Amino acid sequence: MNKIKNIVFDLGGVIMNLNVPKTIEKFERLGITNIVNSTGHHYTDSVFYDFEIGVVSEDEFVNKLLGMSNSNVTYKNVKEAWNAMILNMPKERIELLISLKKNYRLFLLSNTNSIHQEKFEREFIINNGYNFKDLFNKVYYSHQVGIRKPEEKIFRFVLKSSKIEAKETLFIDDSFENIEVAQKAGIQTYHINSKNTLNSLFNT
Repeated sequence: MNKIKNIVFDLGGVIMNLNVPKTIEKFERLGITNIVNSTGHHYTDSVFYDFEIGVVSEDEFVNKLLGMSNSNVTYKNVKEAWNAMILNMPKERIELLISLKKNYRLFLLSNTNSIHQEKFEREFIINNGYNFKDLFNKVYYSHQVGIRKPEEKIFRFVLKSSKIEAKETLFIDDSFENIEVAQKAGIQTYHINSKNTLNSLFNT
């Protein structure tokens, strides 16, 4: 960490807890089935990825899912099911970010969408009394940037946009695929898993 000046965090699985199966289960109750492949790691319909890079709007996304659902399902039902995967941001992780910001420039790079963003940012204000974005020097959401991980160009975009050097930057993510691509861009990396936690990295 001696040469690191910048830390880029992923959101889900790193700062915020997620439970994707919870959304899948709720969708199935609405008649929306087979939305992920056999491995459970990829969506079967491109609308999920298009929504994540802002190619389709919230209305287009929800209406597409309504067309896949039971006849009595509402717009609100779909949004609630989609948001079911969003869990909490543990207090100790927030406190860690506040502490790290004293010595590093912090950035967020997240594959997310407008519905999820609205939910976790609103809940963060309710729980903490200030804006989630205030924890970082700059925030990059895929649906606003128009690029998503693991595309290498999103990492190069962050470096250029924030005017930071790859060799002085640490990227933290729970997806090994994203980690590998960040390394190709010359960025230092740390893969979050059951053994490698934020606590173990920063000795907290």
